[in-house]
Amino acid sequence: MKFAASKATVRKAAVAGLAAAALLGATGCSAINEQATSLHYAPSDGIVAEVGDAELRNIALVTSAPDTESRYIGTLSSASGEPLEVSITVDGTQTRFSVPGDESLILEDPANEQVIPSAGGSPGEIVDATVEVDGESETVGITILDGTLEEYREYVPGGADPSADDHLYETPAAEEGGH
Repeated sequence: MKFAASKATVRKAAVAGLAAAALLGATGCSAINEQATSLHYAPSDGIVAEVGDAELRNIALVTSAPDTESRYIGTLSSASGEPLEVSITVDGTQTRFSVPGDESLILEDPANEQVIPSAGGSPGEIVDATVEVDGESETVGITILDGTLEEYREYVPGGADPSADDHLYETPAAEEGGH
């Protein structure tokens, strides 16, 4: 006895196979790639870290050039709600911060300004920093920024170089709304 599939049955099987392949192709990326919205990252130019009960948010160093004075920016907070003493050592210079327990220490505030002799690197680099809190120590990378971006110019020790953004220019297409 011979079984033969009808043309309609073959077509239905082919359509079902194509639909399954299309469905697998549309959803297959999430099977092998991490979902981007689940990644934890620093949403700005500085770093995010936790050392002991200290929370470091958007911590960076702002300078005008390598081997010149650098200023800390960012926010330090206490996760426990208790006052903390935090020290950050960069390029051999230790800086102590007294973090209040009930509020954040915002380093951009003039009252909290901390300047060190050198960041130990050039703008655009990340340097190793040792963060110590209550006997707990961790090495983190801290970003070095300069005054190229307007939002950091006021924090450059000694003032930002006005020619820092001379290499940036507008194209006619950008002015007209083109691509």
